[in-house]
Amino acid sequence: MNARNLLFLFLINTAATQLLAQENFSREMAAPGNLRFTWIHGSISAKANTDVRIQVHRYNEHTYILRQNPAIHWEAPFMYLLMGNQQALLLDAGATEEEEFFPLSGVIDGILQSWAHAHRVEIPDLIVMPLGSDQSQTAALDQFAERPETNILAPGSEARANVIADQQLDLGGRVLTVLPTPGLDHSAITIYDPWSDLLLTGNTFYPGRLVIRDFDAYRESLLRLVQLAHEEPISHIFGGRIEMTNRPGLDHRLRSNYRPGEHSLQLESGLLETALQAVNLINGETDIRILDDFILMNGVGRGARDWGFPVYIPDEFTTANTR
Repeated sequence: MNARNLLFLFLINTAATQLLAQENFSREMAAPGNLRFTWIHGSISAKANTDVRIQVHRYNEHTYILRQNPAIHWEAPFMYLLMGNQQALLLDAGATEEEEFFPLSGVIDGILQSWAHAHRVEIPDLIVMPLGSDQSQTAALDQFAERPETNILAPGSEARANVIADQQLDLGGRVLTVLPTPGLDHSAITIYDPWSDLLLTGNTFYPGRLVIRDFDAYRESLLRLVQLAHEEPISHIFGGRIEMTNRPGLDHRLRSNYRPGEHSLQLESGLLETALQAVNLINGETDIRILDDFILMNGVGRGARDWGFPVYIPDEFTTANTR
């Protein structure tokens, strides 16, 4: 093969690589995702558990959902990895600091390497940005401290504050909306991804015990999210935890490492309106409101459910197993 043909093949290969590398993140309809699977849910004996320490699910070709094994930490938080044309974004960093028990940085490296190989691109720079300041969202941040081409936007940092002020984060074509959503956590933010129509709420809104620490701030946050849901299509709401069972109004015990029969991770956008209505009924009073898909708790701690605090339970949700 002469030099001219070699040059021609090189140019074709380069052009093909560039075409593969650039995803068009502008879509009339949401990028579809796969939820046909089951999350690991721990075991009666955490010591005897044989599941992976971090479950990885490919929601679509540029979006991954990760879950920490409940046997490693009872919070069993979820994390989200989103890829753009220039950068990747990891939302939340799990509940366990030690890499020996929770190898988050290694798992993320493996995902990025596989993704880059499949798309014939270089491994993208990584942004690590917790959606809140809770220990279940920030524990493994130090695993990324020495990682090259990595920017950590920790709660309280100026860089993270600038992203919130800009109200958007561009990963290279994939432009995310960033909303402050305090109330349960003063540092909480929510991400909206218009490419996949996903609302990533972290610990602000999820199927579990929503412990309100700043009532007015949380009501404003829900108003903000309800307004977004009226203006933008939302295919799913993905939160940071699952604490509810698949029975209406019934949650798993606090600090449980074994959670069979969990509620689904995804919530419908209409539940934001339901939450706002319930918050308005609480009206700042000390109260626990048990609804089908989540529990609102104001003026009490997370453990109040296990200590028999008086609660309001709608009649249709009252069963022999209600606690």
